[in-house]
Amino acid sequence: MILVGCGSAGKETLAMLLEQGKTDNIFFYDENKNAEDFIFEKYMVIKDTETLIEALKIDNRFCVSIGNPRRRKKMFDKFIQLNAKPTNVIWNKNMSISKLQENATIIHPGVHISYDVKIGKSCFIHSNSSISHKITIGDFVNISPLCALIGPCEIGSETYISVGSIVLPNVKIGNNVYVQAGSVVNRDLKDFETF
Repeated sequence: MILVGCGSAGKETLAMLLEQGKTDNIFFYDENKNAEDFIFEKYMVIKDTETLIEALKIDNRFCVSIGNPRRRKKMFDKFIQLNAKPTNVIWNKNMSISKLQENATIIHPGVHISYDVKIGKSCFIHSNSSISHKITIGDFVNISPLCALIGPCEIGSETYISVGSIVLPNVKIGNNVYVQAGSVVNRDLKDFETF
């Protein structure tokens, strides 16, 4: 499996995989030529497309572990063009009533997901967040730690919901929205709005 991005999010994602005993064929990919060569002195960081293509022949699964939604989308699209297979990394002790698609989403420990929840491509849901019933989350959304989404509601693509925020029922959040830390979102938000 290729973990795209070798920063903090990548290391946290690797730690989840290792804790769950998933240790085979893990590589990192990072376009930053100054990135580390190995993570934890063991897991190789690939920095060029030629080596990446060879690694994908060994295992074509990938997950983008980059916090920034726009950068995550860019890398997700690159890997799809290389015919790689998007794969979720989900902490196995979370509670989820909804069936989630295999779409390169990362879900940290302590997340609770209720029924009739739809999660788009390559989302990042951080620890101890709660996603209530009848919620639609777009593609490349970042939900920071300790957030609560109370359904029904809708979150647009490439939106970033900062730590400790609450989204109240019947709210529709547009695309590319930034919700500041500790916010209580009690009204609809337009595309590119900061709340």
